[in-house]
Amino acid sequence: MGIPVVVIRGILESGKTRFIIDSLKNGDFGDLGKTLIFAEEQGEEEYNEEELKKCKANVVYLDSKEDFNDKFINEKVREFKPHVIFIEANEMWDIDQMQTPPYFDVQQVMTIIDGTTFTAYFNNMRQKFNDMIKASDIVIINRCKPTPETSSFKRSVKLINPQVAVLALDDDNKELKLESDLPYSLKEDIISISLEDFGVFYIDTFESKDRYEGRIVEFDCMAVFDRKLPKKSFIAGRLAMTCCVDDIQLIGHLVAYKGDVSLKNKSWIHLKAAIHYMKFKGNPEEQVVFDALEITPIETPDDERALLTLN
Repeated sequence: MGIPVVVIRGILESGKTRFIIDSLKNGDFGDLGKTLIFAEEQGEEEYNEEELKKCKANVVYLDSKEDFNDKFINEKVREFKPHVIFIEANEMWDIDQMQTPPYFDVQQVMTIIDGTTFTAYFNNMRQKFNDMIKASDIVIINRCKPTPETSSFKRSVKLINPQVAVLALDDDNKELKLESDLPYSLKEDIISISLEDFGVFYIDTFESKDRYEGRIVEFDCMAVFDRKLPKKSFIAGRLAMTCCVDDIQLIGHLVAYKGDVSLKNKSWIHLKAAIHYMKFKGNPEEQVVFDALEITPIETPDDERALLTLN
């Protein structure tokens, strides 16, 4: 049986060390027993020996990621005999290429992001930002304020990795309960979504079932057909660019329709549909499904408007 491993990633001085210390002190991960921390860098926050002792934890600093190899790891595991291992790493570490022994059981990959520098890093280090988020199970945005901007941070992360869990924490590391700042109205009988707001709508349907169950929505989208989909269905979505032209992906929802639909694959339509949430065999999570009410072919928007940029 392997040793459980938790990987904590983040950009320099994003609060990784403080997060690990507080988590151990507060018992957020339960009773771990003896803990060994491999830390790739020494930032603004250092591990306090007294705090570590109380948590039955030891820290080993690495001069570079090249030092993190089987021989070095085995030596430290024999020395400290940990029940669980934390790896604190910066954004330059490639999780998939980490050299770790076969008994390492990586159970969770977490990314810590400083809310005060979120926008700057998101705009200027987009590829690294995306790589970290895509490889994560949980993203924690700390040092946040209860503002609409923080809501947009969460949506940006979910657009890159819809499956990731996102937590926004304030300066005291307390979770913020945010009111979503939606760019469209939910008060009308029919929710109308513009091309520019499709990404926000896509994410919010997963997070806010109570807002959308049974509601009617209309928007312009691409109709994508695939033989792997259920009969009389297609994906209503958009091609979205999360980083660059080499990183374009389809995001959208399953649409069920009745009767005959004569459409070419990837043709554009104006869709009016009722929103429902359903469970499918083999998937414990409820999925969003649109029941088509009206499908109207339209001209393809110009390239700039057709491609959704996830900012």
